[in-house]
Amino acid sequence: MKEDYFTGEFIAEMRERYFRERKWERVKPFRKAAVLAIDLQKYFLSPESRAFLPSAGRFVPRLREFYSSVLELQVPIIFTRHYHGSDHMARWWGGDMPRDDPLNELLDDFRPFANVVVEKNTYDAFYDTELEGLLQKLGVETVIVTGVMTHLCCETTARGAFVRGFNVVFPVDGTLTQNRFFHEGTLRNLSHGFAVTPFLQEVLEWLSSE
Repeated sequence: MKEDYFTGEFIAEMRERYFRERKWERVKPFRKAAVLAIDLQKYFLSPESRAFLPSAGRFVPRLREFYSSVLELQVPIIFTRHYHGSDHMARWWGGDMPRDDPLNELLDDFRPFANVVVEKNTYDAFYDTELEGLLQKLGVETVIVTGVMTHLCCETTARGAFVRGFNVVFPVDGTLTQNRFFHEGTLRNLSHGFAVTPFLQEVLEWLSSE
């Protein structure tokens, strides 16, 4: 089920298939944006973890570079940190993901960017958290969803943002999951009804434009 799939060729193919220019033009005027950095924890991104994502080595440097540029543009980044807070999640996955497990800490690569961290205990970063209130206080109109995993917490959070009235940008190279099939399935669904799917570089060009 797991594979190292996150290549330049794959990313270009996903953008070609699912990016909709007319949707992007509708989102661009809503310039008050925030980046959501979903669950960038050692549990998913460190080789010693049983949940390690094989493409992490390709993905992490790309996202670090994006976050560095975002901070220079003074766009807020809100991180989430996941742990299993109920028997339901543990039962589904067949194991615990306790809050105090060292593997549930953010990956060291991302700590310099993590000034705001929202803890969550299910897929949706809006469910029973302060995330929506934080975004409202910042006057955010558009959320840019990044992180892991594409088809679980990232997709669910993107849907949650849309139904709460936020514009959603879901970069084709901004999230990571276990394999290309899960990744593409999310892009197919979200690009139809929930989000616009450009490259991270296109997002930066938009954020830095006048």
